Amino acid sequence: MSLSLQVAIISSPNFKDGEDKMLINLFKAGLSKFHLRKPEHSSSSIARLLKKIPTDYHNRIVLHRVPELLDEFELGGYHHRSNEPLREVSCARSRSLHQINELQVETELLDYVFFGPVFHSISKVGHKPKVSLPHLTSALDKLDAKPKRPLVFALGGIRRNKISTIVETGFDGVALLGSIWGKPDPVVAYKEFTHSLENMSRLQNR
Repeated sequence: MSLSLQVAIISSPNFKDGEDKMLINLFKAGLSKFHLRKPEHSSSSIARLLKKIPTDYHNRIVLHRVPELLDEFELGGYHHRSNEPLREVSCARSRSLHQINELQVETELLDYVFFGPVFHSISKVGHKPKVSLPHLTSALDKLDAKPKRPLVFALGGIRRNKISTIVETGFDGVALLGSIWGKPDPVVAYKEFTHSLENMSRLQNR
């Protein structure tokens, strides 16, 4: 069992005051994967936010829903909706999955996937798990048998006290939303989460 979980953050669905500065500080704190998802906002408003982020960080940003911006910005990836055909892009490809059988379908064509909700969602009331953790462990074990498998990030209800359970289930990473943007200071929340990962890793390696 390894505690080297990768961490992705999904943006708040709505724009926040000073969001560009928050993102820059998250990147400076070590964040390597930021999913830019603003489903109710135009591509032009999303582009305005991207222009405020230094280009050195653009390869850490994964875009949702507005693939046309990939022609304007050199970003790190494109995240597909569950029913969206896979696009030919020069960056990483990912998708959100919600059914256990989806882990065996065309996932070899993806670099990584989000699977959830694994626990009761923090940001979406009533959004609860549909698959038990033992069934998820079995499905992830089967995925290991594929010659090429995507990384699988746990999504939904991810808190610091769930880290050991997430690792034991077999996930490669976590996708954070409510546990970051629901806090007074998202940057501090991210640092606290990664600090918990580091502490548990140190305990494991003793």
